[in-house]
Amino acid sequence: MRRTLLACLALAALGTGVARAQLANVPVYANPSMSGFRIAADYAKGMNDESLEHWAVAGQGHFGISRIVFGAGIGAVDFGSSTDVTYMGSLAVKVINTGLVSVALQGGIGFTSVSADSVLDALKTRDIPVSLGVGLHLPLVVVSIDPWVAPRYTFRRHAVGDVSDHRNHFGVSAGVDASLVFGLGLQIAVDFQSLPELTGDIFDDAKREPFLLSAGLHFGL
Repeated sequence: MRRTLLACLALAALGTGVARAQLANVPVYANPSMSGFRIAADYAKGMNDESLEHWAVAGQGHFGISRIVFGAGIGAVDFGSSTDVTYMGSLAVKVINTGLVSVALQGGIGFTSVSADSVLDALKTRDIPVSLGVGLHLPLVVVSIDPWVAPRYTFRRHAVGDVSDHRNHFGVSAGVDASLVFGLGLQIAVDFQSLPELTGDIFDDAKREPFLLSAGLHFGL
């Protein structure tokens, strides 16, 4: 009975809490035009009431070999009463790569543990987003512009102790990168999700639709 009560309270809190993505509260980054080595730092924030305007900071690295791009990242996310760690890994395969147009299938996995209070102390989430990214590479005189968009389907699992629940959902992220000739650049991204609402220990038909915005710097070779 006590275990069930803890799970209900934890899931109910999560249902009204931070927006979930591969890195919690950070747009899922799936630019198919990336190549070579790149590191990036971002600040992200929820932009509507359904995201509760929580923030996150994150660092990500990507390394591309031919048509394969590996990614890893770690961040800190605001859960209201605490700040917790979120981290991820990803693998993308470019199925089209003309130099101007790129299309990539990207899969990843992200983990977040919540330690907001004694009830949520054991709460863990696992997200597995699968994205199809479509992007353009527009080289200009001293800067290249890479706009991209990536619809996705996310497989999600919540667990409190040995009590777990699953619910999958759709989402989409999009962004623009501006890279200078000497490797430095800027990036901006947005993310929209349609999440099932949580009421106690069950999912109902209501939806929650958080909207995220991130901006940051990157360096690439």
